[in-house]
Amino acid sequence: MTTVLFLNPLANRRKDRFVTMLERHLQTTGERYHRFETYPQVTQTVAAFERLQASTAIERVVVLGGDGTLHQAVNALVGSQLPVGYIPCGTGNDFARAWFNTSADSKSHNDQFWLEQALNAPIQTIDLGQVGSRYFINVAGVGFDAEIVQRLGSKKYLWPRLSYLACALLSLLSYREQPLHFRGTQQKLLALGQRKTLLLTAANSNYFGAGMHIAPHAVMNDGYLAYCLIEAMPLWRKLFSIPKLYQGRHLNLKQVHSGQFSALEITTPDLPVEADGEWIGTTPIRIRTIPAAFQLRRPETGSN
Repeated sequence: MTTVLFLNPLANRRKDRFVTMLERHLQTTGERYHRFETYPQVTQTVAAFERLQASTAIERVVVLGGDGTLHQAVNALVGSQLPVGYIPCGTGNDFARAWFNTSADSKSHNDQFWLEQALNAPIQTIDLGQVGSRYFINVAGVGFDAEIVQRLGSKKYLWPRLSYLACALLSLLSYREQPLHFRGTQQKLLALGQRKTLLLTAANSNYFGAGMHIAPHAVMNDGYLAYCLIEAMPLWRKLFSIPKLYQGRHLNLKQVHSGQFSALEITTPDLPVEADGEWIGTTPIRIRTIPAAFQLRRPETGSN
């Protein structure tokens, strides 16, 4: 049986340190392991992992990377029921912020903690989301946030929160809100379909945008996606609302609507779409939850 180390090939000091630690540990215990490196396109990664599964008896997977690498792993592993450990080694690490109830660079956990939990922590079954043909583990968005993702592209920044915020402020000056037209059974969203909308997020977890607490009401194992719809508002109010997004207090604003859904179709054409910080394409598109779809390790002290 083989442990697969699932990682982004780009240089990263934290990731490289943990890969070395994992390899030494597995060599010491006499366990077989395989380095699997992702490709630029998710479809390439999925196809390569399918070939690996066909030729290798995989016992477990350890993902080392940020939200983008985890996104690729989810799409490659969905349906496999393989136990997955995760060591956050990215820039934003939004999923890790909720899953481990701490930031990845927190001094409260040493290297041994991250190594041990990735290999041996209890396995929890969580939901995934699906937007179009792509699966996501964290948050998918339509509208303004997806335009930011498109503008940022695949570039990595030393200060991800500052970079995201700077791009958001620039985008606020040019983004033009449109009504979102829906098909589905969520009556509240259907009623909001004629109003001009800044963004709609569908969240399996709580954070996006390098620390914005977009969905405090999201639960990863309840069978639903938590939505947050933000209506159009004057520029001064948007600027006033940004700090509330980081604090999770934006849900109290009258222009913000929240709730849950299991499936929804957005029929308005040509709106940008992102998932887990990755550009997906444009609407029309269908978003739905996939209950109990992923096996992920987490220490007993993790968050809900």
